Amino acid sequence: MKTMSGGGAWRAVGLAVAMLTALGAQAQGADPLARGERLAREHCAVCHGACGQSVAPNFPRLAGQNAGYLMTQLDAFARGERKDPTMAEKVKGLSAEDREAVAMYYASQKPGHTPSGDTLLLAVGQFVYERGNRHSGLPPCATCHGKQAAGSTELPRLAGQHPQYLIRQIQAFRQGTAQRDSAIMRVMAHRLSDLELEAVAAYLGNLQ
Repeated sequence: MKTMSGGGAWRAVGLAVAMLTALGAQAQGADPLARGERLAREHCAVCHGACGQSVAPNFPRLAGQNAGYLMTQLDAFARGERKDPTMAEKVKGLSAEDREAVAMYYASQKPGHTPSGDTLLLAVGQFVYERGNRHSGLPPCATCHGKQAAGSTELPRLAGQHPQYLIRQIQAFRQGTAQRDSAIMRVMAHRLSDLELEAVAAYLGNLQ
């Protein structure tokens, strides 16, 4: 029986390792969550966190967000319908399959929240969110966003979001500087008082 020389044996080992590495990469590419995690760490983690838990409140939490909603927003950034230079640069190199994988990955992560011990403020926020303010013509936020604010393919998850981020978004609707326009949100933003906005944002941020 012919035996393999030392050099041939090492070449065979090297080839086997290369094949296993390639198979592992191929398997990872076939798993959308693994692919999404890799892409999220490469393209999104600096602002949104590797697991979707952004530390800075000027960046939204993405963990637990609806996958369909995230996909829609990433597509909008890719098409230039949502205007943000940083996001436009980040999604520029991502294919539709990449964006879907990132959306699925972040949607699969455990949502975070911002605990608040201000029970009176939270009570005001819950009242306004669930019942609105008939004196100012403000309907309940829950009418569109749902009682638990869990989000949908059309609307974002608000539960557990950074309160400061929510406040800034409503202020942008008031000022007409929001990245995406919404006639309904423009009207609602003007009907919310500053106190109601702070309370609703605290209530939503406290939800888990």
